[in-house]
Amino acid sequence: MSTTMTGLNTLRQTPRRLCRVFWESIPSPLRRTPFMFRTGRYIYRRFTKNTARFQSHYTHFMRNPPLLSVIGMLTSGYPRNGDVKVASIGCSTGAELYSVLYAIKKARSDLFVTAHGADISGVVVEVAKRGVYFPNVPAAEGSSYAAGRAEVASADLPSLVEILQPLPDGSLQVRDWLRRDITWLTADATDVELLDLVGRQDFLLANNFMGPMDDLMAERCLRNVMRLVAPGGYLIVDGIDLDVKTKVLKTSGFRPVVTRQYEIWASEAWKNGWPWLRWAREPLDRSAPDWAWRYSVIFHLATDSA
Repeated sequence: MSTTMTGLNTLRQTPRRLCRVFWESIPSPLRRTPFMFRTGRYIYRRFTKNTARFQSHYTHFMRNPPLLSVIGMLTSGYPRNGDVKVASIGCSTGAELYSVLYAIKKARSDLFVTAHGADISGVVVEVAKRGVYFPNVPAAEGSSYAAGRAEVASADLPSLVEILQPLPDGSLQVRDWLRRDITWLTADATDVELLDLVGRQDFLLANNFMGPMDDLMAERCLRNVMRLVAPGGYLIVDGIDLDVKTKVLKTSGFRPVVTRQYEIWASEAWKNGWPWLRWAREPLDRSAPDWAWRYSVIFHLATDSA
C-alpha cells in the first residue's frame, strides 16, 4: 500500500478514534442508561457492524464456565440412564464440544451421551478427532481460517487435569472417557442436508461462527441449524449478530433460558470494546423490550414443537 493510501486511511479513522476516546471518557453508570444503550447500538450498526469480517478458529477449553454449569444443570430433566445427544456445529478444533461433554458427564454420569462435531474445515476436524493439543500453541495451523489462540494455556493446566492427560512429547490428549462415542464430520452449517448427516439433538451448539457472515447468510444458517434441535432440546447460540438472532428466535418455538443469564453474558471478558469493535459484547440492557431473546445464549424448544 502506498504512503498516500495509508495516510488517507489514517485520516478517515481519526474522527472515529476521537469519538471512541470521548465515549470511553463517559462514566460507566451513564453509559449504561437506556439512551446511551440506544446510542451505542446506533454507532455499532452505522459504523462498526460491517467492518473486520473474518473467520478464525479461536477456541479454548472451559471457555464460559457459567454456561457449562447451566448446561450441566439442564440435564436434570432427562430420565436416569437415558440417552442424550449433543452436537457442535462449527466445532473448530474440538475444545468446546469436549468441554460441554465434560460438563454433562460430570453432572449426570448415568446418561449415555453420544455426540457429533462438524466443521467446514477438514483440517480442524482432524485435530478435534485426535484430541491432542500443545500448551500455548494453536492447533489449527494449516486451515483456511486464522488459527486464533491456543486451546490450552499453561496457566489453565491445573484446572484441566480431569479433561486432558499429558503425553511423553509434552502434548496433552483428551481423556478416553470424553473421546468416546463422538462422530466427527466435515460439513457446511448452511447445507440443507445437515439434518440428514447429524440428526436431531438434545443439545445443539452453534457458537462463534455466524458473526462474520452477512445478515442474510447468518439468518439462513441459523434457521438451518435450528432444525437440528429435538423437541424439548436446547439450542446454544452465541457470537452472532444480535439483531439477526433476536429476529429469528423471537418468532420461533424456542424460548430463552435466562438462568444465570448475566453471568454467561459477562463471562468472556476479552469481548470488550463495544460499540467500536465488531466482535465485542454488547452490554446487557434489560430496558430493551426483547432483552430475554437478545442476550440469552441458551434457548429451549417446547416438546410440542415440530
